[in-house]
Amino acid sequence: MRTALILTIAILVWGSAAYAQEPRAYVEGTAGFSSLTGGTTGNATGEIGIRVAPRVMLFGNVGRMHDAESSALQSSFNDAITALAANDLTATGTVRTPLWYSLGGARINLANRSAIMPYVFGAVGFAHLAPSVRFLYDSGTTLTGDTATLGDDITGQVETNGFFTAPATTIGLMLRTGGGVQVPLGKHLLGNVGYSVSRISADNPLHAQDVTFGVGVKF
Repeated sequence: MRTALILTIAILVWGSAAYAQEPRAYVEGTAGFSSLTGGTTGNATGEIGIRVAPRVMLFGNVGRMHDAESSALQSSFNDAITALAANDLTATGTVRTPLWYSLGGARINLANRSAIMPYVFGAVGFAHLAPSVRFLYDSGTTLTGDTATLGDDITGQVETNGFFTAPATTIGLMLRTGGGVQVPLGKHLLGNVGYSVSRISADNPLHAQDVTFGVGVKF
């Protein structure tokens, strides 16, 4: 009995230590939400990391925010809707600013006696903002005089007649810093919960707070 107990304890200690070991590399996918001025949007990221020194990982990732919610773009859209109404054309529509980004940085794993590993990180890269605006016919006289039905896309007409200027895509510097905890889920699986803050340089700089939950494979 004593021998079996010692053997069991040894196996458990060895297993916990193996889980706690830093991975040589990892591949991870995360999803969560980003809080920006004016609202909250979903985000997702794919990341690859490799250990270059004890407790130091270098990583690169590609991610996407569903909508960066530009207040300036929304204001221009509202002005166009008002101007169209003054010309006996009622329209609705959608305004979105999807944002893709790519970052590279370093992650520092903090000392911890349990299998759960806290970390902090910093990263820099670029964000690509691709604003999209659609005007949809509701009622009234179209700008071309043609017959239209509810929901028809009249974006081209609105832009051609000078009521709205299509927004250009932009690329800006992106900085991100934060931290989290990495949790072993198995011999080669890991979970991750993270928090970060980001700044994106644009005509109107964007600031975001991100909470993410991820699953990955470690090597």
